[in-house]
Amino acid sequence: MTFRACGPEDALEVASIGRDTYRQTFEGHYDPDVMAQYLDQAFNPDAVTKELDHPQSNFWLLETGGHVAGYLKMNQGLAQTEAQEEGGIEIERIYLLKAFQGQGFGRALFDRAMDFARACESRFVWLGVWENNHRALAFYQSMGFRIVGAHDFRMGEVVDTDYIMRLTL
Repeated sequence: MTFRACGPEDALEVASIGRDTYRQTFEGHYDPDVMAQYLDQAFNPDAVTKELDHPQSNFWLLETGGHVAGYLKMNQGLAQTEAQEEGGIEIERIYLLKAFQGQGFGRALFDRAMDFARACESRFVWLGVWENNHRALAFYQSMGFRIVGAHDFRMGEVVDTDYIMRLTL
């Protein structure tokens, strides 16, 4: 298993993994047209290239056995998806394809995130998790994260609640 830092040249691969992982995780919870529209917006190569170009966003691909299993995206400063107090860093995405789940790769992505947060001398790490993503909520709680708030997340006309979770380092 290896991690590879990503740049704009990786946009197609990151977009593909993001699209597949999001679909695998949330398919069946949303109308197919709403899902397709969201995937086209969030994971089109131009949007992903813009994210990869942001100087305060960091991406890593997780590769194993010649395959990309998933990726990690972390945001600092103005790249964070919502304002936070000084000293925080956001885990925006820990995306792992279903075929690689249950094999320790999710934990490896998480550990990479914590290593990066500590290297940046962050005081805390935060993230948003859909209130009905029970598997992710349980994982983050087992790692010491606590729910500290919530915000709305829109998928078309559907407005869901994401819990804001935080871990003090």
